[in-house]
Amino acid sequence: MNTNDVIEAYVVDVMRRLPGKDRNEIGFELRDQLTQMLAERAQTAGKAADDAMVLAMLREFGAPADVAERYMRPGMVIIPAGQTRSFALLSLIGIVVQWALTLPRVFAGEQSVTVWWLTWGLGSLWWPGFMAMTALVAAWLRRLGWFRNDWKPSTVDPERVNRGLLAFGLFWFAAGVALTAGLPWIVDRLRDPLPQVFAFDPEFLRVRAWPVLVLWAGTFATLVAVLVRGRYSPLMRKVEMVFSLAFVALMVWWLAAGDIFQAKMTNDGARAGLGLVILIVLIDCAVKLYRRVPRIRTPTMVGR
Repeated sequence: MNTNDVIEAYVVDVMRRLPGKDRNEIGFELRDQLTQMLAERAQTAGKAADDAMVLAMLREFGAPADVAERYMRPGMVIIPAGQTRSFALLSLIGIVVQWALTLPRVFAGEQSVTVWWLTWGLGSLWWPGFMAMTALVAAWLRRLGWFRNDWKPSTVDPERVNRGLLAFGLFWFAAGVALTAGLPWIVDRLRDPLPQVFAFDPEFLRVRAWPVLVLWAGTFATLVAVLVRGRYSPLMRKVEMVFSLAFVALMVWWLAAGDIFQAKMTNDGARAGLGLVILIVLIDCAVKLYRRVPRIRTPTMVGR
């Protein structure tokens, strides 16, 4: 086969993958480029170009599909590169949450694995599909000029807090803790059948419940210190992280050590809720670690 025919076939294969209006111009340019490259190779090798030489050159140049992509104009970006990891992480989290809430029925023998897989197992994939469609709509709106990503200076001191908002939050934090701590006594005074529905397991109250009061007190004291200073310090961030992880450890202990409520339905609901809270707290800790303020450091010079 003539080497020019090989180049011609290669260029035509590339042109098939290009938009019609650009094919001829790109094909002419590409054929001329490859012909010159082959002539330079033959001159360097000191012999006439042959089939082996032209095939080796074309394989090094790239597959026709890859070469065509070099000439194509950028299409609509559905998920920007900077958001790919977040998209994948949120997709997986959505699936894991649905599985975590539905798999206990399989473990309890209330539903077979096959039925679960054909319902909730595969059905959980609606979440990545929903996210993909949302990203597609957002990309289309960006293409129309909506949601322009104009740069604005971010907060210079992200550790500074809004004291009024934090004080408001601390008030409701204290109210929520007081209500939760008094729940065993409140439940006893409710009308039937609510005391039976929301009755705590005696062992849970006697052995496993009290550490949460210590963690609540420590978290409250930490936030009060932040309120007084008006900003987080590196130490306060570490203390906050320690308390968050301690809450996770405590809730895992609650789940593993036994019942929380006496009524089965109430207990199952509480366990599912605790599992979701654990997941949310862990995600919050991961986000806080990821978003730590980067500092520009002078690079160390090797050999100095």
